[in-house]
Amino acid sequence: MQATGSPAHTGGPTTASPAPETLLVALMRLVRLVKRGNDAPIEPALHYVLHTVACSGPTRLSDLAGQVQLDVSTVSRHVRALETSGYLGRASDPDDRRAALVSVTETGNRVLEEAAARRRARLDAVLSQWPADDVQTLGRLLDQLAKDLEAETSTPPGP
Repeated sequence: MQATGSPAHTGGPTTASPAPETLLVALMRLVRLVKRGNDAPIEPALHYVLHTVACSGPTRLSDLAGQVQLDVSTVSRHVRALETSGYLGRASDPDDRRAALVSVTETGNRVLEEAAARRRARLDAVLSQWPADDVQTLGRLLDQLAKDLEAETSTPPGP
């Protein structure tokens, strides 16, 4: 299948540059490759939830759902699976005893640390062949792209 805007596209001329599409395809490939190389004991979606709780500290389910941009029922299922595995714990919210806070357990922290070490080792092995300036440039540009996309998605659409 040809991407829109590619030379083989027969739907007429397009003003869009193929560069954004090429970049999106490359980013999707990178995500797939990182997921494929993940030998963590939990699936990527659960890992993301666990990582988010580790970064934010004890969190209400509703807040966590907003942070990971999923509905509360999905996050609730993920949290339940992480609790069953011993990676998350639940405690009463001191500000509202009707609510609960989830937090990462020692076992959950260990899983996150081991997964991060594996990812770092894999990336270090690949990037060790790259010039240091290229690695720094890639990091800077990916960080800028992420910040710009976050800013764009948090800005309400115009009239």
